[in-house]
Amino acid sequence: MTKMDTQKIIAPIMKFVNMRGIIALKDGMLAILPLTVVGSIFLIIGQLPFEGLNDAIAAIFGANWTEPFMQVYAGTFAIMGLISCFSIGYSYAKNSGVEPLPAGVLSVSAFFILLRSSYIPEKGEAIADAIAKVWFGGQGIIGAIIIGLVVGAIYTVFIQKHIVIKMPEQVPQAIAKQFEAMIPAFAIFLLSMVVYIISKVLTNGGTFIEMIYKVIQTPLQGLTGSLYGAIGIAFFISFLWWFGVHGQSVVNGVVTALLLSNLDANKALLAAGKLSLDKGAHIVTQQFLDSFLILSGSGITFGLVVAMLFAAKSKQYKALGKVAAFPALFNVNEPVVFGFPIVMNPIMFLPFIFVPILAAVIVYSSIAIGFMQPFSGVTLPWSTPAIISGFLVAGWQGAVVQILILTLSVVVYFPFFRFQDKLAYNNEKKETA
Repeated sequence: MTKMDTQKIIAPIMKFVNMRGIIALKDGMLAILPLTVVGSIFLIIGQLPFEGLNDAIAAIFGANWTEPFMQVYAGTFAIMGLISCFSIGYSYAKNSGVEPLPAGVLSVSAFFILLRSSYIPEKGEAIADAIAKVWFGGQGIIGAIIIGLVVGAIYTVFIQKHIVIKMPEQVPQAIAKQFEAMIPAFAIFLLSMVVYIISKVLTNGGTFIEMIYKVIQTPLQGLTGSLYGAIGIAFFISFLWWFGVHGQSVVNGVVTALLLSNLDANKALLAAGKLSLDKGAHIVTQQFLDSFLILSGSGITFGLVVAMLFAAKSKQYKALGKVAAFPALFNVNEPVVFGFPIVMNPIMFLPFIFVPILAAVIVYSSIAIGFMQPFSGVTLPWSTPAIISGFLVAGWQGAVVQILILTLSVVVYFPFFRFQDKLAYNNEKKETA
């Protein structure tokens, strides 16, 4: 592949990565990380899978001892859609160089305008001024993302085009900024009302967020939750990295909302005691990506680091192996990706792509055949070391699967490394001579 061919591939990728909306989506979704990680811990404590332990604790603290833990879950993981709506609108405005707080506030307001203003129970009449909380979480997250992006964009245009109420210089800036937001606020609220009316007509009484859930989110969740979706996620992370683009960041920006929605659905099944594939549990969730597809880093380069530590003949790779070993424990492999290098290295393309795909197939199959339960418990930071992360998210079975993946990484990477190391060793000998 020539340099010109490479540039033709990289140019549209970088254009996509640097779009304001994509950057806002990535930054905005990062804001809900503390909610999902910490909130899931409280959920696990409130849904202990050991009946004997539950009974023992209930005997001391009462039958409703889990209620405070579930309340924490309800105020964290269960409202990730609402929070992401604010954070995405905020991030869009911030990355555009305008005052970001009004954009976040207006995004939340538009979110509520586009929700159903009454709650309809399964039996009985609608309850006015009550909102089904389910739309604050995973079910409403795609609608929330769309609202955050659109509101952030509209607000930014109004501010940058100076279509605002301009206050005298004597007015404090804190007050002046709020007056600047009034004209864009009117436009956003008017548009939200129009969308609300149109959605109600199109769905025979439904809402925009419900329509997005049925038309867009449900099919996308099904796609990402399939084996093909898992393989696609694994492929694109490594494929983009090979060109020097941060593949994990790009892919996370696209699929995180869907994977978290899958996880939220699994958590609801767990709370109801129905967590199984037969009951509709999802296989591919955020843990699938964070704890299995990026072990030791994108491309699962653990095998390459092991080969450098124990089989390298060249001074270059002996030194790099020592440098890369510690970061690899925490799933950081930039020293390998750029120092080996893997970027634009045709020798390492196949193992770098193939190992994560193989890992995706192994993890998916392990859950499909019942060796591992569908993920629903602890959500860990992606930097949690291997074996530990596998055990925490899927018990001893998860640790075993991770060990298998790391072993396969060594087997696959080794022959490619030997070839690369031989080239480096011969070059070193020539330079010495």
